[in-house]
Amino acid sequence: MQIIYKKQLRNSFYTFLFLSLALPSFGQDIYTPPKLQNTIPVIDGQIQAGEWESAEEVLLDFEVDPGNNVSPKEKTIAYISYTDTHLYVAVHAFADPKEIRASVRSRDDFGMIGDDFILLRFDTYTDGRNNYLLLVNPFGSQLDARAINALTDDERYDSSFNLEYETQGTIVSDGYQVEFKIPFSSIPFPNGTDQLWHFNITRQAFRDGIPIDIRSQPFDRTDPCQVCQTTDQLVLKDISIKKRVELLPYVSGGLSGAKETSNGPLKYDNFKPNAGLGLNLDLNKNSTLEVTFNPDFSQVEADVTQIDINSSVALEYPERRPYFNRGTDIVQYTSGAFYSRSINNPLISTKLISQGKKDRIYFLTALDQNSVYQIAGEDRSYLGSGGQSYVNVFRYQRFLNKNARLGFISTNRYFTEGGFGNLLGTDGWFLFSKNWRLTYEFFLNVNKEPIANWIETEDQNFDRSVSLDGERFRGSALYLQLYRNTEHWKSYLSLRDISPNYQADVGFVVKNNRRWATLYHVYQNFPNKEGLQFFSIGTKADVSFTYQDYLKSVSVDGILSLRTFFNTTFNYTYDWDIFKNFLGRNYRNVGKSELQFDSNPSESFSFNFRMTFGKDLAYNEPIPEIGRELTLFFMPGFQLSNKLKLSPSLRYARLKNIQTQSNYFDGAITRFSARYQFNNFFSVRLISEYNTFSERFLIQPLVQWNPNPSTVFYIGGNQNSLDEFNDDLYSLFRVDQTQFFLKFQYLIGI
Repeated sequence: MQIIYKKQLRNSFYTFLFLSLALPSFGQDIYTPPKLQNTIPVIDGQIQAGEWESAEEVLLDFEVDPGNNVSPKEKTIAYISYTDTHLYVAVHAFADPKEIRASVRSRDDFGMIGDDFILLRFDTYTDGRNNYLLLVNPFGSQLDARAINALTDDERYDSSFNLEYETQGTIVSDGYQVEFKIPFSSIPFPNGTDQLWHFNITRQAFRDGIPIDIRSQPFDRTDPCQVCQTTDQLVLKDISIKKRVELLPYVSGGLSGAKETSNGPLKYDNFKPNAGLGLNLDLNKNSTLEVTFNPDFSQVEADVTQIDINSSVALEYPERRPYFNRGTDIVQYTSGAFYSRSINNPLISTKLISQGKKDRIYFLTALDQNSVYQIAGEDRSYLGSGGQSYVNVFRYQRFLNKNARLGFISTNRYFTEGGFGNLLGTDGWFLFSKNWRLTYEFFLNVNKEPIANWIETEDQNFDRSVSLDGERFRGSALYLQLYRNTEHWKSYLSLRDISPNYQADVGFVVKNNRRWATLYHVYQNFPNKEGLQFFSIGTKADVSFTYQDYLKSVSVDGILSLRTFFNTTFNYTYDWDIFKNFLGRNYRNVGKSELQFDSNPSESFSFNFRMTFGKDLAYNEPIPEIGRELTLFFMPGFQLSNKLKLSPSLRYARLKNIQTQSNYFDGAITRFSARYQFNNFFSVRLISEYNTFSERFLIQPLVQWNPNPSTVFYIGGNQNSLDEFNDDLYSLFRVDQTQFFLKFQYLIGI
């Protein structure tokens, strides 16, 4: 549920960021803040007299949503100054304190996008490769992210990106004030003591419950290159560039217990300690070497259980491990050529990231102790747990100019038990005009299977067996997209060609043997009325064939979106599969509706609802048939105080046989999350979940202290029921297995 909830919050955040990043070429304001010598601001969230009087003043005088570059009613003034080592920013957001929305949040809590906040945006290379986003709410709570120029919101924003910076905020009699202290050592930028960055500042406020986007630059809704339009200039002279040498040691431990019989006592194992070390070394301002020994990649919060009972392919989960998240914008591919979670359990790994003015390099090596082995097929994917392997990833990208870039990637995985997977690829990005963009990705793979029992099946995959018997094969993949965006129209045409033997052993590819085209065309408008602030209507059409030239699918979607009263977004899609072939059987007129409501009418209450109903295939039946589908997702959020939040949720899925009215499956996952945030760094959290598909219950308490992205202390546990005792079920909430764990990780700068 937590991942689903975060995704919904991200969708709202992405809507805001779409507006906040799409800036016009209306000219550039140049800011030359003073370099401080004696009076250094105290970062306490209060703009004191004399602290900022010599600073460069920046006015946020454009309301870009719902107004279209109109003068805002809300007054906002920012101040900028710097020293040899730090950038200082203060913002005074004028408002009635009673109307300010804010809560004390843990770092990177996406609930913050429902707050009033201030967002700083930096394009330090001034070429639109990315934007670094630093956000703070009136209580000083932080959220940071990295934005790249991508088509979809899920691809555009990397919320796992972290920068170390200091913030404080205070609600005052005429609004709120926030202060930033940003070390130059923590933010990437080109070599040189004299710097010219692109930047701008955004404020989110609320007017009659409607979010208002106010910024220091105007907004153009027509430009497809969003991140390359951060254009205000920030001039910094004679700064000091310090090389970072950081050690990141950790110690952890766990204690586990389980029942041998359903009515027996819990028997505990011995306490199991563990330790590891990370090293971050700046070779220069553009290049960083990272090394990790025996890393602890255990997740503080388990992945939310996804309903996969009717999925014929493996499900993709987001990357949460900080080591792999750094630099992910360099190796982000639409086609899934690289997927960091395919590196499952490395004993040792090294990573070199270099970002020059004209090029970028990403070089990763790892010794993976428990490798993931995934095989894509025409209709199904196969997943196995393999042995030890050696992994290499090399990525190079060249910035030809602001409107064009080319890249190359090579990935390799060599299994100690035999077999390998090699992949080579190239990609490009070209902005032809203000409204047109072309991107491509092309890959070739050469593989030799290990001889192993990691995947046990007698299925055939085109001209070879799925079971791992040492076969050699080659494949290719092509992705091509032409994208156009104007104020009222958004369109793209994409072509994909994936051969039957395409496989990415360090990626995530679940289907192959496809040639298909997608045409997307949507009309959008911003009426700026209380009852209709935004709406769009459009369609998406797909046609696909196999390499054997038989028709695989014909699909047409109708799409409607609008934003209305109470800060509510409504989305409706009718997904009509006119023709579909699955496992050699043909199906026609398989259609279903998808409804989505997201509402945040007040600081104390939010509401998220998803529903699909109609027809779908029973994919995992021996002979798949069309059934009647119903899925529901419902999650209210209750902010009971500035520090306490409750988030219950329900996910339900059912597929019914149309003829017999019996169910192929019918079940639900209920989840409850409660978090008390004592301050921005210290919290207590409790999660529980009951899954009726497996009749399993879990509960996860956690106490966490997280003063910066790298330093963390937590202690918690997991209590679960076990599948093997389901026949002897005596309680819905029994505990058959328990685990207690703790970890302390501390960043040491040398």
